[in-house]
Amino acid sequence: MMYRKFLACMGGFLVFSFVSMGGVFTAYAEEISQGDILIIYSDNAGEDTMAAVNDLVELLTYQSFKISYGPASFEMQYMDRYSYIICYDLDQSPAGFTERLEQYENSGITAGGMESPHILFTGNKYFKYYLDHTKRSDQYELLSSTVGQLKYSFHGLDSMTGLVRESCFVFLKKSSYRSGTLTVNDKNGYFCAENGRLTHISAADISNQLIRAAMIKEVSQWKWPYNGSPHVYAQYILIDRVYPYEDPEKLLKTVKLLIEKKTPFVISVMPMYVNGDYPSMIHFCEVLRFAQAGGGAVIINAPINQMNRLDKDVMLDYLNRAMIIYNKQGVYPLALEVPRNWMFQKDTIEIMSHFKTIFTSSETDSYLKPDNRNSNEVYKDGHQWVGTSIPIDDTKVSYVSVYSTSVPISLQEDYEEIERKVKACRDSFVPFKSLWDMEQGYWMDKQLMTYKNGDLILNDKKMDLKFTPAVYPDHYNYRRNMLQRFSRDLTSQSRRLVIAVGLTSVLFLFLILWARYRNRKNYFFHD
Repeated sequence: MMYRKFLACMGGFLVFSFVSMGGVFTAYAEEISQGDILIIYSDNAGEDTMAAVNDLVELLTYQSFKISYGPASFEMQYMDRYSYIICYDLDQSPAGFTERLEQYENSGITAGGMESPHILFTGNKYFKYYLDHTKRSDQYELLSSTVGQLKYSFHGLDSMTGLVRESCFVFLKKSSYRSGTLTVNDKNGYFCAENGRLTHISAADISNQLIRAAMIKEVSQWKWPYNGSPHVYAQYILIDRVYPYEDPEKLLKTVKLLIEKKTPFVISVMPMYVNGDYPSMIHFCEVLRFAQAGGGAVIINAPINQMNRLDKDVMLDYLNRAMIIYNKQGVYPLALEVPRNWMFQKDTIEIMSHFKTIFTSSETDSYLKPDNRNSNEVYKDGHQWVGTSIPIDDTKVSYVSVYSTSVPISLQEDYEEIERKVKACRDSFVPFKSLWDMEQGYWMDKQLMTYKNGDLILNDKKMDLKFTPAVYPDHYNYRRNMLQRFSRDLTSQSRRLVIAVGLTSVLFLFLILWARYRNRKNYFFHD
């Protein structure tokens, strides 16, 4: 009897487990199958194409879009789950893909929502094939040249120009929307055009900075479901990668320039793990506190990764040490700056989840290998993203306003160059915004910071953001060991040593010459 009860209980437990797991698996399947945009690329895509797809996913992530992406043979079965599909620079398609895409175009409301299908083609080769296959050969013009000149204007400014290379160029003859001018063989085409449910961008090389900026602007317009233009996002002047032992006077001069012009700005500081109470560190943090009080914000750069296999626990430990050192000096970083390829790796995504606001730099972590993913899972954390500006000209001013951008300024540049970049940013049509105007927050080991409505709370204690001059000790004990003291003594005595060695060398050379003279006189010039 007890045996039967045991079996009955076990059976009920297994049934409940399978039902529960089935619910989990169903939820996970729905999670990975739904998204805002699906990007489809060729099955035989090389490294350049994959890099371009990752670039496009990155730019769309800044706008908080959920992106799924994959090769045509895999993604063709999931088309109906998306209202927006990008066919990125396809050069060939697997069997049945074109028929499936035509069926998707002619369908009504998609299973992914209440919107009709939207298809965006980048490049020309497959777009021509698709129009031919769907019996629309009379609706486009083919130009066999491989080089064209692109002219594109951002928000009514003077047109930016650049060369474009494609295997051929295809232009729709009729369109309800056109943007940009692409001149090929003295014939003017378009950069982007729309006709019905089809949208075409005639250049796909996103490594070209002008194409990159124009493409993300047009994709955002294509995804915008309302009349008019998408929301305008702000730009940030970023004094980038400032080390604690750099020239503090030049940093202070730049900070005063921005405060006097009432321009919001951000300072990205490199992490420090030891010697946080050194007088030089106190002086550096004094400048940072002055910047904080004047409307500037401080963010912290992620520790430089030097591990072939990144250890997120080690990285978080060092980041925590750096935050404690800065907090003790009255400096409160609001955000984290990371290399741009941190968006595509599981461990780095977990590190970034500790911060509400993330700045990305144009650098990449060479030790980091991307995971095999088909969606931008980083979007789940709901970060406030600030991506680096697209450098169309030498000022690196932002011409794109569809996502928040930072304009990096290096203290290694001449001060006149810094002034020129600041002026260019102020003259730009893209507005400024301060990090202090948004809610901020991070959590680390035994540390919790929140900022809201002007109050910065660290571990349940409100912090004072007013500037107070630092008090420097008259005689600071550096706590050097014997070897460090010996090295310091050698350094302080180096000038005397050089002078002594120089005088000795001159005396030695004089004695040699005198000896040679006496020998010649004694042995070769007797009467």
